[in-house]
Amino acid sequence: MAVNEPYIIDAMAIDKSTNTLVMLIADPYTWSVQELDHLRAVQKKINTYVSYIEKKGYRSQYGNDKEFDSFRIELKCKYQYTRRGITVFEAGKKQLKERNIDFVYSVEKIKEEK
Repeated sequence: MAVNEPYIIDAMAIDKSTNTLVMLIADPYTWSVQELDHLRAVQKKINTYVSYIEKKGYRSQYGNDKEFDSFRIELKCKYQYTRRGITVFEAGKKQLKERNIDFVYSVEKIKEEK
């Protein structure tokens, strides 16, 4: 599962200390080629997650009476994103905040198996 599969949720967890549903987007692709297509793929994936949250799709996994105090989408990129990527992510962060959804993004070194 990854950013290229827009209608699949890569991973979810609950931060029990804050009652936050944390949703992960895995991005294993480089940013050097097809930057705009890459950004569109990330946006499409985020839109899927937002819809899932707003439609309370998590209830099918966590129970019909489950409510969360907050939501967070975490984009984990294998490769450093571009300046344009940062600009787009920051704009998206503001829009998501209006919907009470936190958005964080980072570069995570993925340990390769030998």
